[in-house]
Amino acid sequence: MRRFESAFAAQDGVRRLFAERPGRGYSRFVSLAKRVLPAIAVGLLLLVASWPRLQAVFNEVRVHIPRIDTREARNLRMVSVHYAGIDRQNRPFVVTAKTAQQMPKVDDLVSLDQPKADLTTESGGWLELGAYTGLYQPQPQLLDLFGNVALFQDKGNEFHSDSARINMQQGTAEGDDPITGQGPFGTVAAQGFRMLDRGDTIIFTGHTKMLIRPREKTAP
Repeated sequence: MRRFESAFAAQDGVRRLFAERPGRGYSRFVSLAKRVLPAIAVGLLLLVASWPRLQAVFNEVRVHIPRIDTREARNLRMVSVHYAGIDRQNRPFVVTAKTAQQMPKVDDLVSLDQPKADLTTESGGWLELGAYTGLYQPQPQLLDLFGNVALFQDKGNEFHSDSARINMQQGTAEGDDPITGQGPFGTVAAQGFRMLDRGDTIIFTGHTKMLIRPREKTAP
């Protein structure tokens, strides 16, 4: 009989254990809900009360994303363009412009606004050419200038024409429009020009008129 009584007692203890666990879990859940639900309710009330002010703040800091026209995206421009390279004799040159735009349907042709080219001459001096507009081909390194083309040398010479083509790789330039120039040598007016040796040699073509100033005699 004692064995049966002990067995019944053990079974009764297990039943009580399983019966107490759900009750404890439920009581804990109820206790947690009593704390959390009021806090959530108070937060919602505060959010509803302050929503008009928050909405005004959101409207002030809202970022407006501009709409991009696909036609404008195809004609994007670069600002403060800078091309640098070296010629066949490893001498540096630089092509700069205020803005640049890739020409449509031509991969290796760039339209330049206010372009300028700087080269180092054979004798170690410098040569600068600029214009209103231009076209640059980066691969063959050809620069075409149009409108008020100005050529300046460190020797004090300057020349002006309406157009010119510069081969940055070979250090040459040419133009078939009338050209005028002045400097310590005098003045010149011609129908065209050819520049060789990065500016050390300039040949004037067509009808040419040149006034050469005599060199000043130095005191003995």
